[in-house]
Amino acid sequence: MTTLLRQLKPAFCIKSMATSDNGVEITWKDGHQSFYHNLWLLDSCRCPKCFQRDTLSLNSGHDLLKIPLNPTTEKVTIDPEGNLDIVWGGQETGHHSVFDPSWLRVHCYNDPALKQKSKPQLWDASVSISYFDYHEVMNDDDVLLSYLNQLVELGVAIIENAPNDEQSFRALVERVGPLRQRYHPTNVFTMDRQNTVAQAIQH
Repeated sequence: MTTLLRQLKPAFCIKSMATSDNGVEITWKDGHQSFYHNLWLLDSCRCPKCFQRDTLSLNSGHDLLKIPLNPTTEKVTIDPEGNLDIVWGGQETGHHSVFDPSWLRVHCYNDPALKQKSKPQLWDASVSISYFDYHEVMNDDDVLLSYLNQLVELGVAIIENAPNDEQSFRALVERVGPLRQRYHPTNVFTMDRQNTVAQAIQH
């Protein structure tokens, strides 16, 4: 099975990079250009000091209120794997950040990129909700993209013909992206059965 994350990994490659006083400008191999401010990059750092990979949460060492408003870079390079590699200077001397190019491209926030993003649509009872076959979503990238676009634009889409087991549900989630661990249970199931306990409680 190919997850969306694995598909994105080789999709975007950095052609060239230039630094300025307040950020990094990237030119991609497909000609697209992105600019990332130093403050945004530092706040997005996922190094061990800033980010706890076991819980996928920020560490106490990552305090947004203590990040300098104008962070400076000491060295910015593209590493052998194509990642953006930043060694910070100034108040953050010694701080080291590495950014996956596909992650950067997906999070590009310049005007042309934002205009290309799908925008949520308001809808009413007249809307036609799309149905997607589980096996097609799992095996056809075009169907997966249509399903995701529907979720982004309308906020609802229905997958039918899914196997009735937890493993298949988890496979569907990981087809879209990595499963994120949380403090409370990761899987919360809605049971389709009557329960009159709430009705019996006197308010």
